[in-house]
Amino acid sequence: MRLVCLLSFFFLSCSSVDKTEEAVVARVNDLVLTKQELGFLIGGQLNKPETLVLATHRWVEKTLLYTAARGVGLDKDKNLINQKNLFYQDLLTSAYLDIQKKDKIKVTREEVSLYYSKNKKSFFRKSDEAVVKHFVLPTKKEAQKIKNLLQQKKTSEELETKIKEHKPKTKTLTKNSVKDNLVGFVFSGRVGDILGPKKHGGFFHVIELLRSYKAGSTLGLELVYDEVYNRLYKEKEIEIISRVLDSLYLSYDVFISPEMQ
Repeated sequence: MRLVCLLSFFFLSCSSVDKTEEAVVARVNDLVLTKQELGFLIGGQLNKPETLVLATHRWVEKTLLYTAARGVGLDKDKNLINQKNLFYQDLLTSAYLDIQKKDKIKVTREEVSLYYSKNKKSFFRKSDEAVVKHFVLPTKKEAQKIKNLLQQKKTSEELETKIKEHKPKTKTLTKNSVKDNLVGFVFSGRVGDILGPKKHGGFFHVIELLRSYKAGSTLGLELVYDEVYNRLYKEKEIEIISRVLDSLYLSYDVFISPEMQ
């Protein structure tokens, strides 16, 4: 399939040597790459010299392989020709469906919310989860300093400075995935605990336990919004494709052998 795509690419982008010399950036025998075609290959990123050079060399290498493939008669291979035709057929089909679906599929926030409400029980945690703020410090002294500041349970200028300096990451951990991990011990703590310092990989780790959830608890809409949106989008997409096919069945003379029904 990759070779078929390569052949199709060159049918579109290779041209004969009749291009003006000023416009040509590379040549392999009578196949040339022009500045305009190079711009198309790299998506118009003509202001990046390294991208231009890389794309040009890739074109030369692919053209050499393409020329060699033709030289041994692969361009006349029936199996490859059939694969190319099937690839082009799939490409046209996909483009046609994209046109049919364009601007016809809309999923509103209200639809997402309604779907979530009706199916809330299907959105649950399969493992205990913890939301933590994770500090990675170079020394135990610095780690202990951060821990002491966090345990004061109030914002201070010094704490804000430390946070900007060390840039802690807020992350969600699942118990099933951290059993043997350095942060697995967070599941023995309670919300609000400041855990550590724990040495690992040459650094000291301090973890603030922000929130915790038990396996089986319901996932909030904000956590599954994209999943619900994609489900609804897919449902509407299937519905549109079904309508298109029903219309085409009525418009064309279709025969399917009884053996295949």
